[in-house]
Amino acid sequence: MASLKEQVAEAVSDVSRSWGTTTWSKTTTDVPDPDAMGYSDAKVVQATYLYSDLIDSSGLVRAAANQEQVASVMSAFLKVSVRIIRAENGHIRSFDGDRVMGVFTGPSRQTRAVRAAMKIEHATSKILDPKVRETFAAIREAGWHVRSMTGVATSEALLVRAGIRNNSDLLSIGAGPNLAAKLSDLRNTSVGHRIAIGKGTYGGMEQRVIMASGKNMWTGPYSLQMGGGSYGYYTTSYRWTSL
Repeated sequence: MASLKEQVAEAVSDVSRSWGTTTWSKTTTDVPDPDAMGYSDAKVVQATYLYSDLIDSSGLVRAAANQEQVASVMSAFLKVSVRIIRAENGHIRSFDGDRVMGVFTGPSRQTRAVRAAMKIEHATSKILDPKVRETFAAIREAGWHVRSMTGVATSEALLVRAGIRNNSDLLSIGAGPNLAAKLSDLRNTSVGHRIAIGKGTYGGMEQRVIMASGKNMWTGPYSLQMGGGSYGYYTTSYRWTSL
């Protein structure tokens, strides 16, 4: 069996070797299964990315009576988010601690992703939070609330298979996934505005997720600096109450 040093050296050498024989293809309708791709395959997709993040998880750790309560709340938040993303025909591509990433492709991808974000906000603040505070006295007494921040952005992205045999996933490379992640980290938006979307996503949305009772639900555009560039984004305090 190769030593760790030899395995690392092999992985580094693959950087030049594998990309010299990469097979490229374009798709606009689906997110490929990692197991169906070779390690030298790459797919370019037009996609909308959603990142939803549990706000102040460190505060949850301090507020909860034990680790089991922390795990229960985080697990519930991720389960709620996953079910909503899948209900809007989004693909779950990764988890990062208390954050989940969804990818939307095909027709109406911007609208479906934004509607999913609005549903996550409603389910988190109006359904999950009351249940958590009812169930766990320590969390209720500490004044901690289940809140989320969701970022949504759209771009062309390169999907490549990353990892090793039996332990791999798709890596998304592009402005869309990066911007969505940055937007999910925002904490200085207007009070109650827990959804932020990129300007490109806003421009591709249907009116049903832009207007409500004749009023634009979104404020902006604002500006976010990322990677030496400036990106416009909008925020909202609106939720989608019909699950």
